[in-house]
Amino acid sequence: MTEIETYFGKQDEPVKAIAEALSTRIRSLGSDLSESLAWGFPCWTGNERIFSIIAHKNRCNLQLWYGADLADRFPGRIEGTGKALRHVKIRNLSEIDRELDDIIDAALMLDAEAPKRVR
Repeated sequence: MTEIETYFGKQDEPVKAIAEALSTRIRSLGSDLSESLAWGFPCWTGNERIFSIIAHKNRCNLQLWYGADLADRFPGRIEGTGKALRHVKIRNLSEIDRELDDIIDAALMLDAEAPKRVR
């Protein structure tokens, strides 16, 4: 079992199902990304870190390391005030939708075309 699977396995439902579905979506759209645990959370990296999944009691946050660059394109969906890092709150599986795919695709494109060091 990988560290990421162990992290997901420790979560209660429905958060576990949300985290696993987010992970599957990231893997399908960014098949060449590397996966690791960083700061105790599952992370996906291309040229730089792009995504993290953080489980909370009743939701998962999809952390977007290019979130500040994407927030204006997806108002109401990307939240936070960080200089780079923002997030999308996922409270149920139905929120893993086409718009979230568009957000993931846009983050992947930014990392491919104009990577920014995240730390």
